[in-house]
Amino acid sequence: MGTPVFYYFDSGKIDEFLAYRIAGELEEVQLVPSASNASYLYAPVIRVQKMPEPLAGKKEFNDKFMSVEVENVPSLVKVGAYKTLFEEPPLPLFAFKNGSAWVIGTFARIDDYEEASIFFYTRSKDSPTGFVRYSYDKITESIFVRRTDEPGYHYIKVVKLAEPHPLVQF
Repeated sequence: MGTPVFYYFDSGKIDEFLAYRIAGELEEVQLVPSASNASYLYAPVIRVQKMPEPLAGKKEFNDKFMSVEVENVPSLVKVGAYKTLFEEPPLPLFAFKNGSAWVIGTFARIDDYEEASIFFYTRSKDSPTGFVRYSYDKITESIFVRRTDEPGYHYIKVVKLAEPHPLVQF
């Protein structure tokens, strides 16, 4: 809705790159001084000197995305994975606690206009793990997993947020 959103975490260490890899059931993430190990994916650490005034310290947003609750995880996977049909990566799923339940959802556009994005979500009693494993042949068997190395499946990353998403209304 015209406002950039930055996800961050506080860390005592500052370095040049965020290194990421999956090894079996382990997701390994660390800050490193150089992007020199080919077994990792890297994201650069950008040191922002000053945020634009409208974003400085902003935690609440007046405008929020509409939300649509879907029946289950397979329905949510269909929303998150539709971009793979156009050879794009799947949309990440965001998970956060809402009372005693976990809300797991993704933002998707309903047409070609950014302003028409909707937060599609489902609820779960159980804490989701790192990925949702799915197959187009067996979409109803979509489950949460820690590994991404089983052949014949696709995976959607689940990002756990420390607090409810500030752009979501229920």
